[in-house]
Amino acid sequence: MNAVSEMEREKSVSPVLEENIAAMRAMLHADKNKDFVAREFVCLEAPACAMFIEGMAGGDFLDDYILRPLMEHRPASRISPGKRAGYLLKAAVPINQGKLSQSLDELVKELLSGQTAIFLEGCGEAILLDSRKYEMRPVMNPRTEAVVIGSQEGFVENLRTNLTLVRRYLRSPELITEFMDVGTKISTRCAMVYLDGVANETVVNRVREKIAAIGEAHVLNCGSLAQLLEPRPFLIFPQILQTERPDRTVAALTGGQIALLMDNAPYALILPVTLFDLIHASDDSFMRWQYGTFLRIIRLLGILVALYLPAMYIAVSTNHSHMIPLKLLTSIAETRVDVPFSVLAEVLFMEFAFFLINEAGTRIPSQIGSALGIVGALILGQAAVSASLISPILIIIVALTGLGNYVVPNYSMGVGIEILRLLFIAAAAIMGLYGILLASFVLFGRLGAVDCFGIPFLAPVAPWRPHNPDIIARLPIWLQRRLNFYAEGGSWLKKEQK
Repeated sequence: MNAVSEMEREKSVSPVLEENIAAMRAMLHADKNKDFVAREFVCLEAPACAMFIEGMAGGDFLDDYILRPLMEHRPASRISPGKRAGYLLKAAVPINQGKLSQSLDELVKELLSGQTAIFLEGCGEAILLDSRKYEMRPVMNPRTEAVVIGSQEGFVENLRTNLTLVRRYLRSPELITEFMDVGTKISTRCAMVYLDGVANETVVNRVREKIAAIGEAHVLNCGSLAQLLEPRPFLIFPQILQTERPDRTVAALTGGQIALLMDNAPYALILPVTLFDLIHASDDSFMRWQYGTFLRIIRLLGILVALYLPAMYIAVSTNHSHMIPLKLLTSIAETRVDVPFSVLAEVLFMEFAFFLINEAGTRIPSQIGSALGIVGALILGQAAVSASLISPILIIIVALTGLGNYVVPNYSMGVGIEILRLLFIAAAAIMGLYGILLASFVLFGRLGAVDCFGIPFLAPVAPWRPHNPDIIARLPIWLQRRLNFYAEGGSWLKKEQK
């Protein structure tokens, strides 16, 4: 017990200033970290020290609003040494965010986030002041979720800026922001945002417990956090929606979902989600209901084409050629006379080429990325047909497949469909149409068995649940009077019936 008490005492702020300076310098490795600054000065006629990380705390701001007021302040009466920190925080420092702390561990953590710690001789607590003034990217257009109609603002790498964007859209006192740190050794600040009385309390508690149970030493970004929170990590589709759009985040919050924002990440994580959330685009709700419904149907058909078309071509042309009309079968056979490879080898070759072009166009500079995709596809396709490596009809099939994959608004789901397409191709090559049916049965059976924080992944279709008419078909907005099935049953946000 004495050993534990000694350890706790050593980690708390000492009334002796020199001991605090030595402890902080040791914890922050000041002999190696040259950006750690300990600025000693006199305050209330006693020694004091301001500690901060150079580059994280604003220089002029620190001089004008922290050091100068503390050095120039003269109290009307004498303040006892033990009460100086509390007095100065209230009477001398013109900063709206400040607090007292007795924990050296907390002080180190806050210093590394850009705050300034003030130690005073004879005082057993330090003052923590928000002095963060580091460089950051301004709010810009979203890069991965471009829209035709809608907001042109995207999240940035600063947590406070992102929370401000959300609150600007959603001006409600019921908007709750809970801060928590993830990472046991190197912590990163995370915010869980939801609408009180709208988000299901059971789901909120599950998410909160899941975050608290994370035992990783360091969680680098939103992608890592999403992988740690996903209930089924081996499922091919993402179970958490990642978005860089504040308007889409707010739409999810008003529907009863939860948003997770993380410092240094220009994305929000939306949960729980279903399969249908992954095929919704950000500007669907900005359009008239006829346009939004039409585009969603096109999107769904594109996904089916991307998933099934190459496998159907292999199955029909190799195992079920009697299903092809005679003229079309003759035409296909004539184009394949000089092709030395099987249909399966043709398809796999073109799929691999498509993956290479797609990945190269994504990774190289954007100015030439689109040109590379178009020129590369044209040259490669024409050269392959001229060399009799593939048949012309396969060029059409792969092109339609690629276009179908591009209509998927969620990048992670698009990659998942590419992987599934290869599995369907293998099933079609082995068992023909029966293999495709069997693979489809396994896929949808697996999806139907998944739930995301208590919400079935195929809801509200399987199982059927009463829901807002905005899943695939969108009804006129005045008929959308039901909150999403994520929401609390007796929510205050429920629309009044007229």
